Amino acid sequence: MSKTIIYTLSRSKFLRLGFLFIFCELVVAKFSIVKAISQSQLTLKASRLKTLSKGFNLEHWQRNELNDGHYTEAILLQYKRLGLTYTRLPVVLSKFLNETNPGVLKKDSLAALDAIIKMHVKTGLGIILSPFNHPLELHTDPAVLARYIAFFKAFAIHVRNTNPEKVFLEVMNEPLADTPEIWNKIQLKLIAAIRSGAPTHTIIASSNMKINANDWSNVRAMPRTQVVKDKNVVYNFHLYDPFVFTHQGASWGWRASQYMKNIPYPSTPQLVAPLLAQIQDSEAKSAVERYGQEKWNKAKLIRELAPIAAWAKTNRVTVTCNEFGAIPWVAPRDSMLRYLKDVREVLESYRIPWGHWFALDINDKEVMKALGLKPL
Repeated sequence: MSKTIIYTLSRSKFLRLGFLFIFCELVVAKFSIVKAISQSQLTLKASRLKTLSKGFNLEHWQRNELNDGHYTEAILLQYKRLGLTYTRLPVVLSKFLNETNPGVLKKDSLAALDAIIKMHVKTGLGIILSPFNHPLELHTDPAVLARYIAFFKAFAIHVRNTNPEKVFLEVMNEPLADTPEIWNKIQLKLIAAIRSGAPTHTIIASSNMKINANDWSNVRAMPRTQVVKDKNVVYNFHLYDPFVFTHQGASWGWRASQYMKNIPYPSTPQLVAPLLAQIQDSEAKSAVERYGQEKWNKAKLIRELAPIAAWAKTNRVTVTCNEFGAIPWVAPRDSMLRYLKDVREVLESYRIPWGHWFALDINDKEVMKALGLKPL
């Protein structure tokens, strides 16, 4: 009888101790995550900002498969020799997001993504993972937002063990909500999802591309981006102003762009006047005429970016510009080189890290010089 009692008590104690051990493990695990998040919110490391200083977008991989080998380790090493510090990878959402089960990633492209990340870490370059091609319904449909919250958490969990000194998680490429305020509410939820999955990685918040439904200006919308409590976040915008110059001849986006050719930079009424008679489209002609009157030059770029620099200083946050450029196969070459140099120098004068968009010919010494890089 006594032996049975002793055995029963021992088993009970054993079970209680087992449950206590499991509970303590869970508490420790939860504490570790909370601690990591807390540490993440305390500071944004200077080493990571240095990694984000000069970049190039891997724009080929927006339209092609990640496993096609277009960018190799040898090319990345050349980028590093040029003086670039990071690249930005378009993560095409349809390749990874399972619409019916968003909390579980599609696997077909994961191995290629992981290989690209490892290739960057090995070469010492940083990499921004930027989700591309989101649906407009994200801004209006709670069910779509819920799917994206689940996806962002799953994606962040997948990359949480990558090197946070080199791997950066962007919220979204060019959000298109009707107002910055609508996007702010969505972004808060997406940042929370990312942070829950990747406690120590630096997050790159995105500014809305519009002021309102009819006014597209990422530069003017940027200062209306909501600052989050998480301190391990940088705030990003894209710079394609003046659009008449940077997107002249474009067959996508604004319809009138296709009628604009040989548009010079800097602009004055006198410089654009000879072009007006050649433009048959009335909308394009009015836009080019206005472009001349606005007198776009380096001084104007300084004025245009001043509110962003002031916003960053007031809110004690870091701002980046991970896309700027002009269509190189259409814009007059001398004007393009001057524009790249002016934008790069203005961004650097405000201590704003930058990233170049459009195909980068690393053997083009004039473009490399305009970007302040070291020609090969």
